[in-house]
Amino acid sequence: MIRLMRRQLGVTLIELLITMVIVSIGVLGLAGVQILSLKQAREAGQKMVALQAANDLLDRIRVNPNADYSWPAGSAAADCASTACTPAQMAVFDLALWDCRLGQPSDVCKTAFGLTDADFDRLPSGEGLVSAASGTYTVTVRWDLTDSTKQDITVAARVN
Repeated sequence: MIRLMRRQLGVTLIELLITMVIVSIGVLGLAGVQILSLKQAREAGQKMVALQAANDLLDRIRVNPNADYSWPAGSAAADCASTACTPAQMAVFDLALWDCRLGQPSDVCKTAFGLTDADFDRLPSGEGLVSAASGTYTVTVRWDLTDSTKQDITVAARVN
């Protein structure tokens, strides 16, 4: 009987080690799924912010339909939030405010529009493009994803 017990010494330890390896692989797999889930949730949130920004600009265009919302290169924006502006000045103001909303907050955006860090949606390297053809405006928002690729959302709407 003593000989039989000697053969069995250490078998439980091997079973325990195999169990630990299997559990460790399972935990690592679960952690990988959690990381992927967090990444996809962040990207979905960024898509939502981009879609809101595009629809926000389209709403501004609908309110001011007689203005030209093609992107003004280097135009200085008047403060239309506190003073009355022409439709053209309002378009430049809307585009400048939208540009501040898409990109990283700058001191110019903060001082010109009285915005704080809480007012920015912070799309990484966010940029926008507006084009118009026969009463249809196309708004594209583009930003960087975590893996250094670009993501973009395009929204088109007819404005009368």
